Amino acid sequence: MQIKPLPLLIVGALTTALIGAHQQETIEEAEKTIQAGKALLANEVKPVTADLPAEEEKYSIEMNVSWHPWQPEGKAAGVIPVALLDTAKEHEISPIYAAAVFIHETGWGSSAAWLEKNNPAGIKCGEKYCSYETEAEGIEKMLEIMANYYENGRQTVADQRSMWAEADDAQAIVELMNQIGEK
Repeated sequence: MQIKPLPLLIVGALTTALIGAHQQETIEEAEKTIQAGKALLANEVKPVTADLPAEEEKYSIEMNVSWHPWQPEGKAAGVIPVALLDTAKEHEISPIYAAAVFIHETGWGSSAAWLEKNNPAGIKCGEKYCSYETEAEGIEKMLEIMANYYENGRQTVADQRSMWAEADDAQAIVELMNQIGEK
């Protein structure tokens, strides 16, 4: 039996078209789900605390926030932007401290300020949250502020958070540091 080229070509074209249409529907459905999830998260995110207390505390509110090596693992590795780690080193600020502030302020990367304005830490411009062109630009600004605090004598988690946040959240930041710093 010999298959004729034209029917084979037609079957192939129809199969390709059907697969393409299904893929497009899947992509559109996924995009709608992601956007709905972002809207839901963006409207309901509040500063977070550690999921579970660390078994052994490595960090405290009196920790000096100067740079030291650290690589996120687990849940944090999927949330912490690479730019944050690189920029922390450039500004000589502890990457785990910067990561904990990012997590706390953005609700694990899901706040409206982060998703819509690339603002990683509730940075204000007057009465409103600042808006940055890129995530990297927002992270750069966050680390510049931390470095400025450090250079002006605010060198511990407690010192920095007393300037940064309206509420006393230094312990919440430390709990996140201990959680994401566990091995």
